[in-house]
Amino acid sequence: MIKIFRNIRKSLLNEGKTSKYFRYAIGEIILVVVGILIALQINNWNEERKDKVKKTKMLMSLQEDFQSTRSNLKASLDYYPVLRRRLERQIKYLGFTKEEINDSVISYLSGTFFPNTEIIEGSLNVILSSDNLQLISSDSLKKHLTAYPSYLSSFKEQEFETKNLVLKEHRPIVERHISLTDWFLDDEKYPDLRDRAIPSDFVSLVNDHDFQNVLVKEIYHIWYTTDRAKFLLEKTDKILESINEELKSD
Repeated sequence: MIKIFRNIRKSLLNEGKTSKYFRYAIGEIILVVVGILIALQINNWNEERKDKVKKTKMLMSLQEDFQSTRSNLKASLDYYPVLRRRLERQIKYLGFTKEEINDSVISYLSGTFFPNTEIIEGSLNVILSSDNLQLISSDSLKKHLTAYPSYLSSFKEQEFETKNLVLKEHRPIVERHISLTDWFLDDEKYPDLRDRAIPSDFVSLVNDHDFQNVLVKEIYHIWYTTDRAKFLLEKTDKILESINEELKSD
């Protein structure tokens, strides 16, 4: 093609048709420019297509992570009231005598635990640490995603404090009065353990000042943690709604 254009220009010059040569040269320049513009547009379309595919994959990954987080938050929110009622029941046992402490009471007094809510952050961290956030069209979604780590940090901090209270205060107090060897009293491997082990003393537990205080503190911590979890769930739902809208808009 280039050889053909060159031959045409040479022929026009040889024939002395200078004006026609210039008009042809201008036309050729315009043709080249148009070709370049078309090539650039095609390249832009291709880049936009690749960005759209990348954005869709990114949004779907975000959607999957936030759906898992929502499910885990709901599970914890369902479990917090169970723990709170257990603690409230233990408060009712305070001051009980030996005659009042039966197997049901013992089962309530022995357990010390608190759930760890799994928050899926992989996709969010990748997006916030790169330029991929700019692929999202919705300013509202970008704003929610950027603010989410602060909400998450608040929840994690409160959950950690509550779990720390259970593990570092509540459990040591309980283990000060009960014997973990109770779990093996009927095990054939330890036939004389009942006679040798120091027995549990649940009467002293329900009359322990520290035990009374830690029950109250734990109830309040569960209330605070529940509040933070509800707030985080609300923000998680908003993000999922925005992600769904962004996916539909494409």
